[in-house]
Amino acid sequence: MATFTTQPLITTIIPTYRRPALLRRAILSALNQTYPHVQVCVHDNASGDETGAVVAEIAQRDPRVKYYCHPQNIGPYNNFNYGIREVETPFFSLLSDDDMLVPTFYEEAMRAFEQHPQAIFACMAVLGVDTDLRVTTGPIPLSEMKFYEPGEAVKGMLEGSIPAIWTGIVFRREVRDGIGLIDTTAGINADGGYVYHAAARFAGIAVPGIAALLMSHEGNMGAASGPISREWMKGWESMMHTIYEDDKVPPQIRKYVKKWSPPYLRGGITQMLGALSKGDYKYASRVAKGIRECGYPVIGKSLVILSRACAIFPALNVPIRIFHAMWRKRYAHRWVDLHKKYGHLVEFVWQYERKGATPFSKTD
Repeated sequence: MATFTTQPLITTIIPTYRRPALLRRAILSALNQTYPHVQVCVHDNASGDETGAVVAEIAQRDPRVKYYCHPQNIGPYNNFNYGIREVETPFFSLLSDDDMLVPTFYEEAMRAFEQHPQAIFACMAVLGVDTDLRVTTGPIPLSEMKFYEPGEAVKGMLEGSIPAIWTGIVFRREVRDGIGLIDTTAGINADGGYVYHAAARFAGIAVPGIAALLMSHEGNMGAASGPISREWMKGWESMMHTIYEDDKVPPQIRKYVKKWSPPYLRGGITQMLGALSKGDYKYASRVAKGIRECGYPVIGKSLVILSRACAIFPALNVPIRIFHAMWRKRYAHRWVDLHKKYGHLVEFVWQYERKGATPFSKTD
């Protein structure tokens, strides 16, 4: 069991909607932390199913679990905001109901806070997994712990050298008190916007190790974001506006953030190839138009023409299908290598699959 000079409490915020089986794993992953001073707050978006019973069964055995059910569905980000607004503990973290925390996450984060008490957040890398718990996305590699002065970490987050997924971050409550709640107008960029804003305003620590497993499947928010479009850019602009209009963010950081452009072209091309390989020319056309709307007019127009040509002359799509198949095969080999390297880090999840699995750590 981890020992610390102080034992501040962390609130794990878990919004949920109609995924009781996955929710159960998420709750247990928070309760099974080697740092046991945790309370888990589940906020049910009016699921109307067995979600309440699943939470009640766990809460009966572990009083660290709290449950609230909204009278109606208020949407995922508003539900996250409800949880953030209710935080009273010194620290909090945000966990989607289909993701899971690695058992040592909170311990490593709190160790980092002890070494750097001026830090307001601590971030660690995450692994992407599929529904069979095979590793599909590796972590951002960190060789050593590093402290960042206010605003410094956001550069690395935008450039991809510092972990920036909120599932792998423990925040002090000062983040909520300083920047408020999630900007829901940022759309699919809302979670990233909250992290970037926190990193632009406050000091933080990047900590080596793996914090969490992020599940990729058709039901998560990322999969439901749809094709690239002008709405994506509007969300990004809204997110960035919130940061560079914050006069408490260092001026040089505001200037840097204002000039940063999102890498939407790469994501759009990936969507385009996938749609064309499936013969979904309507979707491909929407992606091409979205690329054009997001600041790439020449490329976007060329891709619109390509999608129309493939719809009229399907033979043109043959090399695209071959290329996409080769690309997927390459990534399939990469996924095998990733799972060989990191697969042992997901084995803890299987204990949650056993009926009656219980947390092994309790609050003193």
